[in-house]
Amino acid sequence: MEGLKMNQILRVTVLIENTSGSELTCEHGLSLFIEFGTKQILLDAGSSEAFSENAAALGVPLAGLDAYVLSHGHYDHSGGFEAVFRADPNAKIYARKEALDTYLSASGGMHEISIPQNVAMHRDRFIPVDGIREILPDAYLVPHTAANLDRIGEKNKLYKEQQGQIIPDDFIHEQSLVLDTENGLVIFNSCSHAGAINIISEAREACGQKPVYAYVGGLHMRGLKNGAETCAFSEAEIDDLCHVFLQEGIDRIYTGHCTGAPGVEKLQSRLGSRVHRLTTGMRFSL
Repeated sequence: MEGLKMNQILRVTVLIENTSGSELTCEHGLSLFIEFGTKQILLDAGSSEAFSENAAALGVPLAGLDAYVLSHGHYDHSGGFEAVFRADPNAKIYARKEALDTYLSASGGMHEISIPQNVAMHRDRFIPVDGIREILPDAYLVPHTAANLDRIGEKNKLYKEQQGQIIPDDFIHEQSLVLDTENGLVIFNSCSHAGAINIISEAREACGQKPVYAYVGGLHMRGLKNGAETCAFSEAEIDDLCHVFLQEGIDRIYTGHCTGAPGVEKLQSRLGSRVHRLTTGMRFSL
């Protein structure tokens, strides 16, 4: 296996994100096309089918991929999957078994943020995942194991419906995609609702305490105040997160979407060139 890793490429194309440095469409959402060795993985599908138009413009296929993964059960990561269903009648999505449940946000008034019905109705297209699952050689789906995650849900005004009750979200529907590469683990977690510090610990525990080389995804640092984007993390919370990134020796951090521009800037001020901002159409290698 180690011999194979020596020749493993890892390339990422951002099919959609909140921002764009080109003529490609951007929206509140995230979709990543990942080339890992000879394997191709789609992680998430944005809020709408706009990601598929960007994929066509970038020459990225949506049919015949080796794995399709949903990071969690929110609309801004699942809304475009109907385009995948049309492109590939055999495509099935790895998702936590709770991903099709009902999820809500109380930010700006209580409203539903679940997988859209036009996607959720295709229940036969979802492969329910429970526990740690190796979906391809050296590619793992890792659930949350940290305790008391519902406290984070309540703090962030995120909820779920369970047996007719609205309770704080404990993010049981969220998972990390972890790739075991020659440089170390590469963690993809699209929103990091449970906290990147917890997620790093979970990934290392799931993969034999191997070091983490890179972290890719949103960090849920974005806030709004008087209509303007702000950083929702306190200075102490940012310091704690950066301390873990440095302590773990994480060399590459690609973040955006729910991190927000102020959050990215605060990370860059502390971690310098380790931090890269995700934008629609961006391509990078790890």
